[in-house]
Amino acid sequence: MIKGRGDVKKKPESLPYYWRLLPSALGDMGIIWAGKHNPSIVRIVLPGEGAGIFTLIDEQYPEASEDSHEKIEKMCETLGRYLRGEAVRLLPTLLDMDRCYDFQKKVLMKTAEIHRGKVLSYGGLAEKIGAPCAARAVGTSLARNPFPLVLPCHRVIKASGYPGQFGGGADTKIKLLEMEGVRFEEGGKIKAPFFW
Repeated sequence: MIKGRGDVKKKPESLPYYWRLLPSALGDMGIIWAGKHNPSIVRIVLPGEGAGIFTLIDEQYPEASEDSHEKIEKMCETLGRYLRGEAVRLLPTLLDMDRCYDFQKKVLMKTAEIHRGKVLSYGGLAEKIGAPCAARAVGTSLARNPFPLVLPCHRVIKASGYPGQFGGGADTKIKLLEMEGVRFEEGGKIKAPFFW
């Protein structure tokens, strides 16, 4: 296996994969995990992300089957509460971070420190991880975030104050930020008090 900047480590093929849909007001989300008895989430798929959950499963996890697990159900319950606007804490304990390259891990774990109702620019996030000239690499890492919402890449925005892109779509990003209490100026920029 070759590990590069954009590569994702793969689990051994013998490990079973499972999936579960999580309905939400934004549309169906997908949770994909590995391991029957000790689940490890390998992917969270947002509504509107690419071709969708079923295409992603068919292409990347063709042997995956629909299932349930107590720990996954608790995560889905917490995600569901979050998506209904509750101020819950989404913990990364079930995430398989070994699927991310080292720089990406650093970027994604730092996003977990951006509190609900706050945003940070790509350059600001680069500075916080000690790589002030790496705003573009930060953006690439966030674009490949396999665990959106739990590791809240939607809270990272353009230096101009505009929300920017998001795997689940720009409209979804705005809805999530508004749900978290972030407020926008008339032209679509995020108001200054909401910056971390």
